[in-house]
Amino acid sequence: MQATRTGVSWAGLVSGPAAWAITLQLDYSIAFWQCHAGFRPTALFSLTGAAVAMAGAVLSWRAVRDRSHGTSPASKARTRAFLARTSVGVGALFTLVLLAQTLAGLTFSGCEL
Repeated sequence: MQATRTGVSWAGLVSGPAAWAITLQLDYSIAFWQCHAGFRPTALFSLTGAAVAMAGAVLSWRAVRDRSHGTSPASKARTRAFLARTSVGVGALFTLVLLAQTLAGLTFSGCEL
């Protein structure tokens, strides 16, 4: 697939925040159940979200490394490179946030009050 080889410049910009938002909503929606059931899947949700955010950052990194857009006008190529670099940063940041959320899910049971 072409996008997997050359990257998608906006992938990290979308996947990181989306993975974090979905993970956070899942964690909050099962908090009551998790406290009473004794089963704690929040760390697994957060780890899955971190993998999704990292995948988006990697796709954006491939877009940074892709030099095959020589046929594009210079301004379009610079815009794509800027978007790809920004997306790598955003994807990496949300990966770290989700890893910290994973540690919190392993540390706390959800029943602390």
